[in-house]
Amino acid sequence: MRTRARIRYKKQERIQRHATVRISATLSGDQRSVLRLSREGYSIGEMARELALDPAYVRDFMYGLTQRLTDEGLIPSSEWRNVLDWAESEGFLA
Repeated sequence: MRTRARIRYKKQERIQRHATVRISATLSGDQRSVLRLSREGYSIGEMARELALDPAYVRDFMYGLTQRLTDEGLIPSSEWRNVLDWAESEGFLA
């Protein structure tokens, strides 16, 4: 029984690691900048102005990334601070 649980845990860990690689490979430079500026406390409008982007793009990116990470099981709930914690743990905000 314990072996099966360990195998399930390792499989889940591997799935999450691959999901992280897939998601991080698709992040553009602007999207990484949104993560960085958001960690610094910028609002959506301020980020859009700073990066010369449409505020709707910034908002849609934030929503989409939150949903992807939640669906993949990489963050516990769909709150933006969980996304920022994930990005920091993966080295995007260094």
